[in-house]
Amino acid sequence: MKKNNFKSFPKKSHNQKIHDAHVLRKQEKEAAKQVIDRFFFCSIKFIFICFFLKAKEAHKQAVNDAMAKYKSNKQSRLKKLVKKTRRGQPVMKGQIELLLEKIQKEKEKEKQ
Repeated sequence: MKKNNFKSFPKKSHNQKIHDAHVLRKQEKEAAKQVIDRFFFCSIKFIFICFFLKAKEAHKQAVNDAMAKYKSNKQSRLKKLVKKTRRGQPVMKGQIELLLEKIQKEKEKEKQ
């Protein structure tokens, strides 16, 4: 006669079945919790990226505004310094105005 190669598993008692069901439910809860944690992490990551992009855009805008202001000031200063008379002599009025503005700004900083 041939022997059966199958191992016979002992029948589980009622308490073992309840315990196995409990362990299975616990594993399912843990898996669901991992999914929720992953979703929560992704949503926080998305919010952080959005905040970072907005901050980056605001910084870029501020830099562009500052650069435009600097260029306009530089251009107006250059116009005052470059002016010449008909005979090619520099107009002193513009230079004196620039020096006066510079002195006034320094005095305001000293007061503060």
